[in-house]
Amino acid sequence: MRILLINPPIYDFAVYDFWMKPLGLLYLSNILKEKGHKVYLLDAVNRFDPYFKDSKSDAFGRGKIKYRKVEKPEILKDVPGRFKRYGLPTDVIRKRIKELNPEVIMLGCSMTYWYPGLIEIKEIIKELGLKSVLLLGGIYASLLPEHARSIGFDIVYSVKEKYIKELDVKIPEDFRGFPPPDYSHYSNIGYACLCTSLGCPFDCPYCASSFLYGRKENKEEGQIVEEISYLYEKGIKKIAFYDDALLIPQERFINLCEKIAERKMNVSFFTPNGLHSRFISADVAKMMYKAGFKEPRISLETSDEKLQKKLYMKTSNHEFIKAVRNLNKAGYEKKNIFSYLLAGVPEISFDSVEKSIRFVAEQGVKISLAEFSPIPGTKMEEKLPDPLLANNTVFYHYNNMEKGMIRVKILAQEANKRIG
Repeated sequence: MRILLINPPIYDFAVYDFWMKPLGLLYLSNILKEKGHKVYLLDAVNRFDPYFKDSKSDAFGRGKIKYRKVEKPEILKDVPGRFKRYGLPTDVIRKRIKELNPEVIMLGCSMTYWYPGLIEIKEIIKELGLKSVLLLGGIYASLLPEHARSIGFDIVYSVKEKYIKELDVKIPEDFRGFPPPDYSHYSNIGYACLCTSLGCPFDCPYCASSFLYGRKENKEEGQIVEEISYLYEKGIKKIAFYDDALLIPQERFINLCEKIAERKMNVSFFTPNGLHSRFISADVAKMMYKAGFKEPRISLETSDEKLQKKLYMKTSNHEFIKAVRNLNKAGYEKKNIFSYLLAGVPEISFDSVEKSIRFVAEQGVKISLAEFSPIPGTKMEEKLPDPLLANNTVFYHYNNMEKGMIRVKILAQEANKRIG
């Protein structure tokens, strides 16, 4: 069967290619190919697409995605800033879908507030008069299945479902049984993304990982090293791990790093989802540095010890300081270590965020503010009139927290400048 996987364009105020790939669709691609299907990918936000002839990247492979300004939806009219559509032009997408004329079209979408891109693709398919079976999956479909149906998607799959009945395809029960992500669809690619595991043993109230996956499933270290080696042989030397809990268990991570180092591959690794400071021991930090991890990012969220116990209980200030010290001793300059801090959480005042910023700056590492938005299925879920309001650049405007957010953003920027 001829199947087209589509990663839709994105409608948002700000999007940056911070190691962003439709990883779910890429894993699905190889699963479908193993079942004998002919699979194509249309990644509308791939800035290395041949259509974009002048895309530039920084030293670590990140970069801007082409966009055009579009009118804001009515519910966002009062939100300041330009609303944009990121990705390939609509006529280019339409032409490619028409040329392929697939029997089945499968769409994925991660952020719940990016659903307008799905609507655009659905309208294109309708305009073309295609008889393709249309399936929707991914994180948005898993978190808001009823909303997905309300915008016209009749067949919606959760990431927990292990059987696609329209294709008679079984998804492996455990992540260990998943094939590597399929990067054969990209003719030019500056980096790749991988997962060594799915899920997380923690149940943080702001995170949907435990809701989506239920338990942590690990691939074997040997499997991951072979996936990395394959990508390296294809010329890919920058790899970002999407794991929610990459360092758990520590022994597994250390073994993985040892196996990577043994291959002597000149690869740079990144951790955009953040690392648990509790598990950055001296041995872990040493092996991270040896294996080629760059710009380690640590999740602290807040330095308020009462809030740490109330909301997360997964780290402490002492553990954070110890993690920074271990990374520094391993060879990382403090100015190249980043800490994630939550901002805009109703339970965390902006005065508290300011204290956290100062605490992190005192350790000599940089601050990366994670602007909060409520995620369905979590303990901090908030019922909103429209998923568009869950956009992290919209939610604090919706709750009249603009002044506080601007204040802490400026403070974080100033602190980072002083660090260098």
